[in-house]
Amino acid sequence: MLADIVASLNVPEGGIVVEIGAGTGQLTDALLAAGHTVVAVEVEERLIPHLRRRFEGNDRLTIVCGDARDIELGEILPPDRPFCVAGNLPYFAANPIIRHLLESELRPTEMVVMVQREVARELAAKPGHASLLTISVQVYAEVEMLFDVPPDAFDPPPAVFSSVVRLTLREEPLVHLERIEAFFELVARTFRNPRKQIHNGLSRGVWLPKGGAEEALAEAGIDPMRRAETLTIPEWLKLLDCCEAIRARA
Repeated sequence: MLADIVASLNVPEGGIVVEIGAGTGQLTDALLAAGHTVVAVEVEERLIPHLRRRFEGNDRLTIVCGDARDIELGEILPPDRPFCVAGNLPYFAANPIIRHLLESELRPTEMVVMVQREVARELAAKPGHASLLTISVQVYAEVEMLFDVPPDAFDPPPAVFSSVVRLTLREEPLVHLERIEAFFELVARTFRNPRKQIHNGLSRGVWLPKGGAEEALAEAGIDPMRRAETLTIPEWLKLLDCCEAIRARA
């Protein structure tokens, strides 16, 4: 499993691997054995002395005690060196870690991470099965399911399957940065009832003048009987354009 994660990484030339959740150093060891320069981030202070002892004298490793949900990457990485991310993300923190890395000013070229299988499937979901998480990640990255990891690969085994996914970051997000806040406000408010018809979610979740939801959907060319989970990111952007235009005319 560790060898598969390492083999899946596309480390940029002259780049660094940022490992999230170094733990006791198993993946760290495999990354170093493959010849990579590694910055290992671990939130548990009690594990830092162990990591330092285990890898004492290795000049290709930097160990950082920090929380990947809010760590400032510019403070732990050398300037002007590209980097990718690898790690076995804690189930409870996987979503905020991924969102933070995607939205940081300093962003990786890709992430190869292990998460709970259900989360992996949500990250990689196609329109028709999308969630707010799906959209919030796919705005920034293309997502590829790599392989599943059964519970018996761990000691002690968890109660659920895990999966390894690759997130390849887009050169530019699909939504311009100046529109990100308005875009996600629209999506989040409409997704409060993702399985209801889109005209219901839009009219109840977003302020528009009377009849504005139906008008916005018609202008965007979206069937009002569809569900929020079926819309593509370009369709959400078109719907945002139409909602803003209707508000401006009101």
